[in-house]
Amino acid sequence: MKKIFILFLVLAFAFPLMAQETDYEEGEAAAPEPEKREPVLRLSGEAKTGILWEERQDAGKEKDVSQVRLHSKDDAGGNTGRFRVNFDYDNGGGIGFRARLNWEQFNDATPDWSYGFGYGNFFKNQLTVSVGKLGGSPWGTGGPEMWKELEVSREGGMRVEWKPNFIPKKAGEFNLGFVLNYLDDPDEASVSRDASFLDILSETIIGISYTHKYAHARFAFRFDSDLDSKQRMDGKIEGGKLIYRVEERIIQKYLPGFQIWGLGYFVGVGAEEDQFYNFVNWFFVQYDASFKKAPDLFTAQVRLGYDYVASRQVVHLKPNIYFHFLNKLISVGAAFLIGFEFGNKINPDAPYQYIEVEPRLQINFQSSYIAFVYNWRRQYLTYYPEAGNLDPIRQSQYMNLRFCIYF
Repeated sequence: MKKIFILFLVLAFAFPLMAQETDYEEGEAAAPEPEKREPVLRLSGEAKTGILWEERQDAGKEKDVSQVRLHSKDDAGGNTGRFRVNFDYDNGGGIGFRARLNWEQFNDATPDWSYGFGYGNFFKNQLTVSVGKLGGSPWGTGGPEMWKELEVSREGGMRVEWKPNFIPKKAGEFNLGFVLNYLDDPDEASVSRDASFLDILSETIIGISYTHKYAHARFAFRFDSDLDSKQRMDGKIEGGKLIYRVEERIIQKYLPGFQIWGLGYFVGVGAEEDQFYNFVNWFFVQYDASFKKAPDLFTAQVRLGYDYVASRQVVHLKPNIYFHFLNKLISVGAAFLIGFEFGNKINPDAPYQYIEVEPRLQINFQSSYIAFVYNWRRQYLTYYPEAGNLDPIRQSQYMNLRFCIYF
């Protein structure tokens, strides 16, 4: 039944798209096609690295040896750093490609293609079709803390977006579509049969976004086929995946610099067992203060997170504030982080799960920065014999000198 429903959805999107080619009243001249422009290739990206010193100690054990290495903890991958190049080509007529190339180990001979796909805009830009290793989703979470796009996979696929122009602009802008692709996490060792056409349709992604001057929202849902790797391994259904992002845009019209938004990721929609449930959410409130006599005074933010994983719940609280000087040439501030557990706790006696303090000094140049960050963290672990009568706590700290150039 679910597979028939998915096929119906795909066809339902297709018919309105074909109808848009002649969407005007009888006797009315069709809108002229846009003029051909010159081809444009845009390159952008970033280069990040740093020097990291870190150490940690578990209660009752010897302190780990301090380590110094090249690394930046500012969203720069897990190795020495990140060199990223984004390609965006348009042939002037709405046909082009987008790609992203990453090096996270600078001496790697082979980079990682995060995505690379061709696209075409048709029917007066009401229909966009993308083919290849997909990325740059119009229905992703968008961050921070979480950067999720359900169509990202090793196999690639096809994305269709419908952006109807018969809706009045004052009512907002819609983007509706679907993605046809393969399994998101194939386990080749456990494949027991070849994929069928209905298996492919059963992995379809449905997406929608709505943009209005007062609000923005986008959602994407990925169905789960019977060929799923976890289902093949233990006979249980992993379930569908859902992501969302919502933004409030009314208050900032009266209080410039004020923003509220939220995002989330839910794995296990329709799953038969609790063990597959994974629900991660973040809610943000931010105020970027700027006044006539004190432009760019400070940026204050509160992040509230809620995770549910296998009957274990964690609530995260992350307030931070950064003061700016000399027209944002220098930024100084700190972040405080604390997490509380509920339900199936890692340590039943722990008053909190973790606590962090992170002061930061940053010097900002045009499209670049240099920052020094210190981080101190205490985290409760499950009990281990070496702890003896001590609380099973891991204490760690690091210093990170960071360098970044955006281009």
